[in-house]
Amino acid sequence: MKVFGKILFNISLTFFMLLSAGVFAKSVRVNSVESFEKAQKLVNSGDSVVWEGGKFYDVNMKLTTNNIFFVAENPGETTFSGSSTLEISGNGNTVSGFQFVDGEIKGEVIDIFGSENNIQQINIKSYDSHFYLRIRPSCQYNLVSYCNFESKPETQESSVVQVEATEGLPGYHLISYCSFKNHTAPPGAGGDYGIEALRIGYSFQAEFISRTIVEYCYFTKCNGDGEIVSNKARENIFRYNTFENNGDSHFTLRHGKDNVIYGSFFLNGAGIRIKEGQNQMVYNNYFQTGERFSIMLVNYKVDPLENIIIANNTFVGSGNFQLGSEGDFKPVKVEIVNNLFLNPVESIISEPTGTERFAGNIAIGTSEQLPDGFNKRDINYEENKYGLFQVKEDENLSQFVCADYNELLDIPILEDDPNILLDIMKQKRSISKRSTIGCFIPNENIDLKPYVTDNNTGPDYLK
Repeated sequence: MKVFGKILFNISLTFFMLLSAGVFAKSVRVNSVESFEKAQKLVNSGDSVVWEGGKFYDVNMKLTTNNIFFVAENPGETTFSGSSTLEISGNGNTVSGFQFVDGEIKGEVIDIFGSENNIQQINIKSYDSHFYLRIRPSCQYNLVSYCNFESKPETQESSVVQVEATEGLPGYHLISYCSFKNHTAPPGAGGDYGIEALRIGYSFQAEFISRTIVEYCYFTKCNGDGEIVSNKARENIFRYNTFENNGDSHFTLRHGKDNVIYGSFFLNGAGIRIKEGQNQMVYNNYFQTGERFSIMLVNYKVDPLENIIIANNTFVGSGNFQLGSEGDFKPVKVEIVNNLFLNPVESIISEPTGTERFAGNIAIGTSEQLPDGFNKRDINYEENKYGLFQVKEDENLSQFVCADYNELLDIPILEDDPNILLDIMKQKRSISKRSTIGCFIPNENIDLKPYVTDNNTGPDYLK
């Protein structure tokens, strides 16, 4: 069973257990640490612990039992503040409907040590803490979905959500439909202040396989650090996310290797920086970054870049593609193939090493001299109602496609799309990655648009 299916299966199994229990399932109401601890001794698998509505201060909860539902009486109407925290060491639990707002602690707001827990419909905002949410090493298959992580105070120089990796034990965690908003650094703090919206791994975990999926998440105004997402582990997938209005901050493959970014939108802010590692794949993405860079490959002595494939992306009105020639550790085996560049605001290519392979790329609206592997074309395109640009359906670009380049990484066990059988809107490609240019197959009946915005991520009760 693919791991994504396993996560959903485990969650479905928990609900089935509750339904099977029927009238025999207990629901215990609580409103204090004392009653919460007592309730955990009374409940069994499939039972519920329900925290009453209201605002509660200095509540330090430890969820130690397994396979229960720990929920708010009404979603969003139970708020914790002050020094309130939640530690989860049990397995297979569903935690849902709580808010943590305007608190102040030294550690983590939600600290997860257990496995197969479902954390959903949680709002954490303006909480002066180390991490908003932390997934510890040696646990697996945790799902974090429909949560909002917002406005981390500038006093805390640490990431908002931290997922740790374990040597020899992939985590298989899933972060889905979450919103990350309004994380800023003090004026003049520089680009390495430390408030990354999401970090997977630490530098010392760079060789650990995580196999975490981050999908359908929305990141906006996350410039508490130069890195919005900081990947520091191996074999992670980032797909169908939206990065919007994040200024100079960018997605970074910082440490580790064998990672994949596809199906995502980078709008009105910097794009992707790849600093270290081998076998880093960027395909089927849409970039509209303005004057900020779209892709940056770094010339760096630690774990230099090798086998980097940038394929089937669309770049519209974007800054340059920086290839890292300056320095002694130039990226090698870099392939830039079947990409579409429309009306670049700067030179498409900067800092070429001279060893890159360009093939099957199309450039529209530029007079600059480009290397072999680019075709300048006058092609019909339009701006759709979502403010994104797409080629019109009557344009046939397949004649320019490069069919010969290295295989894309297929991460074991996880579901991905190494043959690019789908375009960014999940339309089927007729032959696979060898058949089209750019991220989108022209179709007058389908608009190119992000999967996620502020409206369909985070808790329902905040809408």
